[in-house]
Amino acid sequence: MRFIAPQFLHLAWLALIPLALWLFRRHAKRLPVSTLLFFKSLAREHQESAWLRRVKKWLSLALTLLALFLAVFALARPSSEVGTTATKAVVLLIDRSASMAATDATGKTRLAEAVAALQQVVRSLPDQAVLTLIAFDAKPDVLLSRSRNRRECLRLLDEVKPLPIAGDAAEALATARRLAELDSGAKIWLASDTKPEGDLAFIDCALPEVVNVGLTGFQVRPSPLSGGQHEAFAKVSASAANREKVSSTLEVTLAGRPVQIRELELEPGASATLILPLESARGQRLELQLKTPGDAFGWDDALTVPLPRNRPLSVAWITDKPDPFTEIALASLIESRRIEMTRSAPDAWPPKEKPDVYVFEHWLPKTWPTDRPLIALNPTTSSGPISVKPLPGNGLPHDSLRSVLPDHPVLFRVASSRVALTQTSVLGLPASLEPLWIAGTEPVLAAGEHAGQRIIVTAFSPATSEQLALLPAFPLVLGNALYWCAETNEALASQRPMRTGELVPASGLVNWHAWNGLQFTDTSEQTTGGLLSLTHIGSWEAADGKTGTSILAAAKETNLPKRSEESPAMPELRERAIVTAASFSTWPQKLLWLLAALLLVESFLFHRKAVY
Repeated sequence: MRFIAPQFLHLAWLALIPLALWLFRRHAKRLPVSTLLFFKSLAREHQESAWLRRVKKWLSLALTLLALFLAVFALARPSSEVGTTATKAVVLLIDRSASMAATDATGKTRLAEAVAALQQVVRSLPDQAVLTLIAFDAKPDVLLSRSRNRRECLRLLDEVKPLPIAGDAAEALATARRLAELDSGAKIWLASDTKPEGDLAFIDCALPEVVNVGLTGFQVRPSPLSGGQHEAFAKVSASAANREKVSSTLEVTLAGRPVQIRELELEPGASATLILPLESARGQRLELQLKTPGDAFGWDDALTVPLPRNRPLSVAWITDKPDPFTEIALASLIESRRIEMTRSAPDAWPPKEKPDVYVFEHWLPKTWPTDRPLIALNPTTSSGPISVKPLPGNGLPHDSLRSVLPDHPVLFRVASSRVALTQTSVLGLPASLEPLWIAGTEPVLAAGEHAGQRIIVTAFSPATSEQLALLPAFPLVLGNALYWCAETNEALASQRPMRTGELVPASGLVNWHAWNGLQFTDTSEQTTGGLLSLTHIGSWEAADGKTGTSILAAAKETNLPKRSEESPAMPELRERAIVTAASFSTWPQKLLWLLAALLLVESFLFHRKAVY
């Protein structure tokens, strides 16, 4: 046995007080009286033998000393040594990502159930157990590190709240394992709605029944070929755990006015993509809200963005032999005030003013430029990461081509199945550039990032292609390519919604128009250290004039899991949590109960049996 708080043991000297009172008690005096009948009727001890009266006095002293010692021992918190197979250290992991805000039929969130289960685990541990508490969403947050303070751990668990941020358990588990290695035999407990791989004790907090549909993708940008218009792309997905087909309504409002209503029916695990044309002035607020009967998760049902403040993209077109259809496509973008273009010959390379995007046609510079994204249209020579082998003659015509990634932003609204073109070269590309169109067995359109630079390459000639000049496919591809390349540039920075959980530079008071899972509300918060953590779904404006928007749009969070039939119910799980190989010490509680029983016995003996 050991004591958790041995500093209270010195209080045992208080036993000297009742011992001294007992040793130096007043003794009875003999006085002559006229009769003893009255006294015999009051005190039964005069009818008892002397040895019995002595035993009662010793018993009274023993009960008093025992009560005092039990109180001192309870304060010192004695604890039995646990066996070698018992858990002596525990790392508690609690998931606070967005999906943990999903509610069951009673309105209880998954996080509330996780907190209750972990609190039961903590109460079941021995007093000397080392506790570590980690809450995680996209990143882990160590709330308590290697402490024996059980009350602090319970308090911190009560303070954990769900955040509208996509979760990632990998980094949190890695942190938990590193901390567990510091204590021999440490055990990891994870409370979440999704079980990861690995050896750990898992508390399944998933919903027993799931109904959920949410927004899992969104982007808004100017329409490439329409002046003054915007296009919003939205993706709506249903959870794979839904029991049956679900009907949802998507309401689109602009500047507080309803502009569109879309009715959707989705099978479990299915998705629908919507293109929403918008006529508006810049700065107007666009709101999307999804309404589904019985929906269990509100954070993925809405988003809001201010329509972007446009400025034309700056494009440098460098070519010595311009293709007429490239010129027509770029001219249409200029007319719609989408781009500002400068055209020059290769002799003028490099330009004095840096554009947003380089467009090279039939030519590539010998020294590969890395300061801007670029589009290489039908290059004839190799340079940088691009290797080109021209085909003989006028090239190889193809009646059709195959779209490898039809959902790529460069192919947005492009009917690839109707395109016929003439391949002019065979491309050798780095692995980071993905083929978008394949003619025969070779890529003729590829896009991707190489060394942090966005690159788009084509290997066909619009002028010699039979059908390409008659379709809007090529102008759309070129317009999409310019916007996709410039997404990370200042020109389109305000148009890109950020993910919740990111940090952005901002200072002063920040005003939010945020979605709380039920409705849009206006709130404000103060930034610290010149950085704003995006912990709300909505649009924001800082005191320094910076603005932005954050969205959840996470397919992983929308795809709510259903509790496995093999997972135990929560009461049974709490019974399992009471530990593995040892019966942990509850000495303080036992001593206090024994002390209470002892006081009752002494009171009974004193008042009912006249033991004094």
